Amino acid sequence: MPASPRRGARLRMQLLAWLLLAMPAVAQEAFMQQLTRQFADSKIEFPRTGSNAPFVPLAYMGATSYGSADVDGRDGGSLEYDVTTVSQYATLPLLLGERDALIIGDYLSWSDFSVKGEERNSFDVTSVGLPVGWLRQIDPAWQAAAFVMPMGHYDNSAGGSWTWQYMGGVFARYVQHERLWWAFGFYADIAPGDNFYIPYLGASWVINEYWTLTAVMPWPALLYAPTRDWLVRLGASPSGSSWSFQPGSGEAAINLDAWDFGLGVERRLAGNIWLSAEAGVGGFRGLSLSGSDVNAPEVDVGSSPYVGININFRPSLINP
Repeated sequence: MPASPRRGARLRMQLLAWLLLAMPAVAQEAFMQQLTRQFADSKIEFPRTGSNAPFVPLAYMGATSYGSADVDGRDGGSLEYDVTTVSQYATLPLLLGERDALIIGDYLSWSDFSVKGEERNSFDVTSVGLPVGWLRQIDPAWQAAAFVMPMGHYDNSAGGSWTWQYMGGVFARYVQHERLWWAFGFYADIAPGDNFYIPYLGASWVINEYWTLTAVMPWPALLYAPTRDWLVRLGASPSGSSWSFQPGSGEAAINLDAWDFGLGVERRLAGNIWLSAEAGVGGFRGLSLSGSDVNAPEVDVGSSPYVGININFRPSLINP
């Protein structure tokens, strides 16, 4: 049976996104190697323990597909939907001196919502974000940091309108010893009709060269790295299936109060390029619709399985 026009357009969009998003991560490899050497010669301190776990990704591109989730309203109304997301993120750290760094980046995402029930049409949301951050090495034990990220969301179900969301925070990191550090701060998320403010506390403990326990929100996880080329992660992260929409006004925003719980396996492909695959259960808060027959306070949102694949750029602080 031939694919429907909508299905064909979706597949072409995903393929185009993968081709466009693949180029930046590959092209920046040599340049990022030079930046890594510059930071190694600065006074900015990064974890340098004997752990096999790689450095956090400075860039990624990938796709995640969420299975059908049910949303049941108290009035008997119901929705069933699934989500497919293609996204790309990249950051560029720039030294401003021996102790200061500016971090600039980009975030691009395209989410396809296939909705059933309640006579609602499927729709797409395109998101663009511009993160900007600053890092200061105060002394060998303390770092200070701040960031802001304005995001724009284009929801084609509302006639092509843009809405804006603003994320930001201030933080400090204290290194208690070479295997344990703490983070403190304050985080804010300003979105249409739903502002979110919360104090921040996190920690990371390198148990030994194979195991790391990280309580850095919103990505708490247990990491197992048997070698410097493999990484297994069991933990949580913000759910890409959780959004809030106001159909009457066309306002859309990502919700960060929902979680994915999953198991991921990552393998170094070459140099600083890693391939990651993950599966689990996500979307525990799900789709919130306001201004309609199904409202956020009156819904019971089911969870759903998800699978995802990413290509990550993880700079090496030591030779791989």
